[in-house]
Amino acid sequence: MIRDLLRERPPSGARAQVLIVGAGAAGIVLAVELSRLGRQVTLLEGGGASIEHTSQEPYRSELAGLPHRGIHAGRARVKGGTTTMWGGQILELDAIDFEQRSWVPGSGWPISKPELAPFYARALQLEGVAGSILDDRAVWQALGEAMPSFAAPAKSPDPSAGQLLSYLSRWCPEPNFARLHRRALETSASIDLWLHSNAVELRMADGQVTGVRCRTLTGVEGVFEAGEYIFCLGAIESSRFFLQPRAGGGPLPWNDSGLLGCHFQDHIDSNAATLRPISAGALHRQVDTIFLRGYKYNPKLKLTPKAQREAEVLNAGGTIFSESDADAAAADIKSVARSVLRGRFGEVTGSQLATVLRQAPLLARQSYRYAVEHRAYHPPSAEIKLRVHCEQQPDSVSSISLSGERDALGLFRSRLRWQISPAELRTIRHFVEVARSALAPVAEVVPHPDLFASGDRFIEHCEDSFHHMSGMRMHPSPNHGVVDTDLRLHGTRNAFVCSSAVFPTSGFSNPTHTLLALAVRLAHRLGRAA
Repeated sequence: MIRDLLRERPPSGARAQVLIVGAGAAGIVLAVELSRLGRQVTLLEGGGASIEHTSQEPYRSELAGLPHRGIHAGRARVKGGTTTMWGGQILELDAIDFEQRSWVPGSGWPISKPELAPFYARALQLEGVAGSILDDRAVWQALGEAMPSFAAPAKSPDPSAGQLLSYLSRWCPEPNFARLHRRALETSASIDLWLHSNAVELRMADGQVTGVRCRTLTGVEGVFEAGEYIFCLGAIESSRFFLQPRAGGGPLPWNDSGLLGCHFQDHIDSNAATLRPISAGALHRQVDTIFLRGYKYNPKLKLTPKAQREAEVLNAGGTIFSESDADAAAADIKSVARSVLRGRFGEVTGSQLATVLRQAPLLARQSYRYAVEHRAYHPPSAEIKLRVHCEQQPDSVSSISLSGERDALGLFRSRLRWQISPAELRTIRHFVEVARSALAPVAEVVPHPDLFASGDRFIEHCEDSFHHMSGMRMHPSPNHGVVDTDLRLHGTRNAFVCSSAVFPTSGFSNPTHTLLALAVRLAHRLGRAA
């Protein structure tokens, strides 16, 4: 059932079994899974049912380092959270991302990837992706093509040969989790979703959380109580909330390590090279997006673990994409196609329909490539680029702290200092060198003119990717982390943090799928404890 703090108050004495703060991807998945496991859940969302400009006001933050787009454009205070604005790309972290790497200070998770395997599988179901072809090689076989291979030929003199792997990402057919799980959120008797309920205070007694005080932007307040509390805020908002001074002062019981807000990470994205096709057909067979049986698969490239160890670099991946003058028209065509296929005819605007009619020849070529060849179409005139996605150092000097200004809710605003290190630039350069060798039979890889320039000039061409991670690092000891391996907030007995803020390392993969695997894992542990 959906309620709104603007119109009603939580009933006096009401007490859920589990209170979840934040109705984004993790919060919704936790609510649905806990409900399925028989738990009574209250889910709090600070925004409304749809995006509201006023609800985003608490996200306004101070920047003290490099430019960072995602601090404002990459967050959404609304039912569904950032799933209302993302593309829905699903990727696991690599096994090496969980390992302690001797050449990467601060690396290693306190849990292994095999431990997450069953929860990754369940997450696919909750993301609506379980019906896709889950084995990469089987996707290529269904397409009638061989999976791209960059294996080193026998006795190859090239030291970078065999250091690149081809892999596929998968995409949610319905990326908006508020829509995907609409029926459960609206009709389940064991889920109460409260809108406009911004958490402003964590109430505690003797290490036990006793309630969460919430406030609307208009000043209406309510206190929500439960047996267990889970905070599913974004990485930046998680650190901000738990950095707030406690009522009456005193130390923060979850910050004995002093690491709260430290080592913030965001994948570094950069258009690091352009490609000049030598064999255009072969190149496009390797890299063009695949569409099969209602699912989208994006071919990508990544460094092998062996390549990372030998070069002592961070983890990195790459996407090859095209840019052309027809991109705007193509975007309108894709938007119309998505709306029509989902039966949402009212979402098609007059200008989009006019574009589709005007670009009939382009539509015909795209339709043939999609329907017959099951691939994306790129005009011959398109410029082909290599975009590198780079892991940030786990001991990054980037950080989240509090500014001296309060928001409309009375909380201190966040202050983000984002930095890019020499190790990250070296990783991007190494990836381009490896790609240049691996792709030589099909394309000439031309590095960006500033990539190998002396100093850090290439930083000007690097961007954040809206993938906010760390700041509340997971570690079994309160002296070295902020949450334990069960995601329990150190210094408490019944509060948990299920957010990408707990990631010790970031890899280069989109964090949502791993976060949802952690959410499923937490739901099952709490469900068993009931």
